[in-house]
Amino acid sequence: MNEMNEAVNLPDASVKKFLHPLDAAEARGLYLRGWWFARLHSVPVVVSIGAVVWVATSNLFAALAASVGSLAIGWLSSRWLTARAWDYIPRKRQLNGGAGRWKVIAAAIDAAAIMVIAAVVIVSIQSAAPNPGVVAFVTGSGIGVVLVQAQELFTGWKHGAEYFETAKRLILFTAVVLATTVVALVGVGTVWGSWTIGTVAMGTATVIAAQIIFWLASTTLHRGKLA
Repeated sequence: MNEMNEAVNLPDASVKKFLHPLDAAEARGLYLRGWWFARLHSVPVVVSIGAVVWVATSNLFAALAASVGSLAIGWLSSRWLTARAWDYIPRKRQLNGGAGRWKVIAAAIDAAAIMVIAAVVIVSIQSAAPNPGVVAFVTGSGIGVVLVQAQELFTGWKHGAEYFETAKRLILFTAVVLATTVVALVGVGTVWGSWTIGTVAMGTATVIAAQIIFWLASTTLHRGKLA
C-alpha cells in the first residue's frame, strides 16, 4: 500500500469492504470535480454547446471549436481528477460502480442537453428553409436511439438492474422520445414527404448498426480479458 493510501482514514474492511472515492473524505472533492468536468465531454452536452453557438453566431467553425474545446477540457480534466481520487482507495477495495445518485444527476443533465439540441433544430426549421434530408436523418437517428434505449431498459429490467441504473436509462429514454417526437411534429408540412421515409430509416439503421458494432467490440474485449 502506498503512502497516500496509508494516510487516508478509510472505513474498516469488516464494516465496509469495497469503497468508492465518495466514501473517503480526502477523495470526495477530487472525484466530484472530475465528475463535473466529465459533464463537459458527454456527447449530448458537447453537441448542445456546439448547436447553441452555431445558432447564435451562424459560424460553423465557432460551433466546432466550442464543441472540441469542451470535449478536450472536460475529458482531460475529468480523467486526471478521477484517477487521483481513485488513488486514495487500495485496488483490492475499489468498488466497481457506485455513485448511483450522481449517475442519475448526470443523466438528467444529458437529458436537458438533448432537449436543448431539439430546441435548436426546431428554431432552425422555423427560421430558415431546412434541408429535408438532414431533418429526416436526425429524426431517424432519434428513433434509433429510442429503440436502443428501450432494449437496454428491457434488458436491465429482465436482469434486475439496480434502481439508479434503471432511473438513469429511463430519464434518457424519455428525453430522446420527447425530443424526437417534437422535432418530427414541427417538421410536418415543412419537411416531410413520401421520399423522406427512406432517409428516416437510414438514420435509424445507422444508429442501430453503430450500437451493434459497439456491443460486439465490448463483448470481444470482455472475453479477451477473461481468456
